[in-house]
Amino acid sequence: MKIIKIRKNNDGDITNVLTDDNIQRSLTEAVALAKRGKLDSVIVEKNQNGVNTIASSPKSNDENNLNNLPTF
Repeated sequence: MKIIKIRKNNDGDITNVLTDDNIQRSLTEAVALAKRGKLDSVIVEKNQNGVNTIASSPKSNDENNLNNLPTF
């Protein structure tokens, strides 16, 4: 499964993702999917507050970098 669009809050943090099966998922759902290896090109890491979040895989290119995806 691949993330094709993102939604950010006013601080620029990703809050939701849209996957290629056209389902909007919360960040919590996306983290759970990534932990199970179900999301392409992302890794799970802890943010500065110690909360799990998703980030672009180190192997990602500019095209599939999360911050470069279109918003919805």
